[in-house]
Amino acid sequence: MKLKWTLKIVFLICAILCSVIVGIMYTKLSFIDWPYAIVGFVFLIISFAIPVKKKV
Repeated sequence: MKLKWTLKIVFLICAILCSVIVGIMYTKLSFIDWPYAIVGFVFLIISFAIPVKKKV
């Protein structure tokens, strides 16, 4: 159970970091670094796809 929570948090942190990098690149250099944007989106989808509910 803790492994699922750990994976969910790690993927969510990676998605946030990728989003921050994309934001910095866009504001400073006026372009989007697409690999970071795509990987961030994939990490976000994976973090939401991991179920963490307890089975009753």
